[in-house]
Order: sequence, then structure tokens, then C-alpha cells
Amino acid sequence: MESKKSDFVKRYREYAEFQFATDGEGLGLRQARHIVPTDDPVVMDLDALVIETLETADYINPLLLEDRNDHPLTQWWWHLGKLRAGTYPAHLLPPHLQAIYQPVAHRQAA
Repeated sequence: MESKKSDFVKRYREYAEFQFATDGEGLGLRQARHIVPTDDPVVMDLDALVIETLETADYINPLLLEDRNDHPLTQWWWHLGKLRAGTYPAHLLPPHLQAIYQPVAHRQAA
């Protein structure tokens, strides 16, 4: 079981670090994130990378920015468009992501 868990984390890492953060691609990012454990420290670091990339990258594949409203807002990885736009409700993010997320009000003030 532990091996399977590490395989899922490895897959999420490939999408987050090597496809999404590098060139704004990684169409499997959301599906990969959906199956990894939320409390894993490696996953938490990768989540932060995804949020930072959303806020700073010049290009993100438009298909990744299409929010999936068939998933709850608490599953933030299905709502990358709202996160990119700064309209995602910050209080629904895990604490480690609340600390780095910049809602639109904070972006305008900076």
C-alpha cells in the first residue's frame, strides 16, 4: 500500500513540478492531485508550488482554468480558474495554502 501511495505522489510531482510549473501544462494535474493524501508533507509543498505558479505564470493551459463545479470548492484543485483570478474563497484552503494565496483584494493592494 505504501508503494502505491508513493506512486501517486510521484505522479502528482511530475505534473506539478515538471509540466505545470515549467510550462503551464499538465492536464492530468487535477486528477493526480485528487488521489494523493492531503496531509503528506511532499504533497503540501507541491500544492504550494501549484498556487504560486497559478499566481505568477504568464501562461496556464486554458483547459486547466475551466473550473469543475461538479466538485466541491473544498477540493481547490478543481477550481484553478477561481484561484488564478483571485476569487476563490481563501478560508476554504488548507492553512498552508491560505498563507500564500493572494485573493484579488490583496493583489490590488500590493
